[in-house]
Amino acid sequence: MASLWLEASCEAHDFVPDSFWHAQRSAMQEAYLPSAENYIYEQEGDIKGFVSLHEATLAALFVMPMSQNQGIGRSLLDHAKSLRPVLEVHVYRKNVGAVRFYEANGFVIVGESEDTHTGEPEWFMRFG
Repeated sequence: MASLWLEASCEAHDFVPDSFWHAQRSAMQEAYLPSAENYIYEQEGDIKGFVSLHEATLAALFVMPMSQNQGIGRSLLDHAKSLRPVLEVHVYRKNVGAVRFYEANGFVIVGESEDTHTGEPEWFMRFG
């Protein structure tokens, strides 16, 4: 999952240097993913995407770049929504595709902040 996270993060967040994501890989693999509820989307034995939940927080939702726009993200999000009546997520404002995806799936922007690690502005979105 950490490899998928790294590839998808570099692709989706091209406004953040790739070196930042590479520096975060071990923390993602050793701390963040093990502390979350993770659900994997597999196709023919290959991991195509995953969603990670931490209480009511949608901590991660990533789909392999070559597998995007095939309904995988929506399937993962629908599964997360079936488990949690309320979900919250922070999304970089510059990640317009993700913002539109969440809005199309019932999330609304309820606030804004700045990511403490990257300094990038982000939206706070909520479902339910």
